[in-house]
Amino acid sequence: MIARLSFVAAGLVIASAAGAQTANQAPKSMTKAEFTKNIDANFAEVDTNKDGVLSKEEVAAAQAKALQQAQAMEQQRLEAEFAKLDTNHDKSLSLAEFKAAAPAIRASETPEQMIAQFDTNKDGKISAAEYRAPKLANFDKADANHDGVITAQEIAAMRRR
Repeated sequence: MIARLSFVAAGLVIASAAGAQTANQAPKSMTKAEFTKNIDANFAEVDTNKDGVLSKEEVAAAQAKALQQAQAMEQQRLEAEFAKLDTNHDKSLSLAEFKAAAPAIRASETPEQMIAQFDTNKDGKISAAEYRAPKLANFDKADANHDGVITAQEIAAMRRR
């Protein structure tokens, strides 16, 4: 679940709006209330001491867990991709073929950078309101007709932008 955090992954807000949806699933409509509930659940999961703010230590722990999960998922994806490319099933693939198919892995932000991104009052911690505000702003931006629901079409349009 931590891996889904757009906060921790520093990924696309709409990707987190889709929640547990995978790249193979079509985006589904989501109300602002559902989106907010998902944000709050993700925040609560990272707020391990339940004090209502995210400390540098909590962010670092969540990042470590998300990185571990992302690495395991990437390993599975690479093995599946390798199997696809190994058309003669000899368990052998040239290095050049494999490198051409594997995407580059980007470095993630440090906990300090994550705190700086969300900590609008500069107290060194992230409150639930600070965590929520930019994500809700992006929800509103994606909700093109401002009806409080992000449709599959609106999500697809946001991804294209």
